[in-house]
Amino acid sequence: MQKYKNHLIVSDLDGTFLGKGGRIVQRNVDAIKHFTAEGGMFTFATGRHHHHLLEAIPVLSEIINAPAIVANGAYLYDYRSHELIAESFMDTELTLRALQYARANYPQVGFRASTPQGILTDGRTDYMRRYVNYCHEKLPYVVEVAPPEKWIQRLWYKIVFRGKCEDLDALKAALQKEFGGQFEYNKSSDTFFEIQKGGINKGTMLHVLQKSYAAVGGQPVKTYGVGDFENDLTLLRAADVAVCPANAHPAVKNAAKMVLCDHDEGVIADLIERIG
Repeated sequence: MQKYKNHLIVSDLDGTFLGKGGRIVQRNVDAIKHFTAEGGMFTFATGRHHHHLLEAIPVLSEIINAPAIVANGAYLYDYRSHELIAESFMDTELTLRALQYARANYPQVGFRASTPQGILTDGRTDYMRRYVNYCHEKLPYVVEVAPPEKWIQRLWYKIVFRGKCEDLDALKAALQKEFGGQFEYNKSSDTFFEIQKGGINKGTMLHVLQKSYAAVGGQPVKTYGVGDFENDLTLLRAADVAVCPANAHPAVKNAAKMVLCDHDEGVIADLIERIG
């Protein structure tokens, strides 16, 4: 008998699965291998693209056995078949207006667009110039520098703004007032703020996985959503059991049913021990 059959754990990456400094916590890896060997399903829900996960987690193929929720829910990616599933793109003309608003009113805030082909940025701020140089030196995907008016021919998954916490908070409030529910608005850290198509988030993609596995298996799958920051709230709310590490943002702790150990100590392993 498979102990963890019909159990699905969906974990955020940074600040949750990964320890301090982005290190792999071996306790998590060992626990997940045991979990999947006993019939459990494990995957990630992250703001990163699917190729970013491979860079961050060299052992990815050893632990993941369900499609990953990537780009904050803009699409699913199946690492076994190497397929993109259920993609969702932003309205480029609407989003361009939001970028022009941000550029005019918050010139100190940099931004970039995530696309299927790579990253687009106008490279205005010091941070974005450093980001472009880093990508060109270290990363395999395409990074292009051009004014956002020239991005309009592309399909966009999401926009990432980078700046000081207080500037991002002000920009977030201003865009919500200006554009309302036409976008999803999330801070993924104190210095990162992201927007994407309204109604598309980690939680909506978890519902896609839940329905898919229930249809295939003929019965509901019990899901555990694990995350630490604001962009994980929809994931926790969509899951049957909401879980967070001890280092989570206060709003996430308030939404969680289970608050476990610090991410650096192996929160996924903590969860699996409790399921068992």
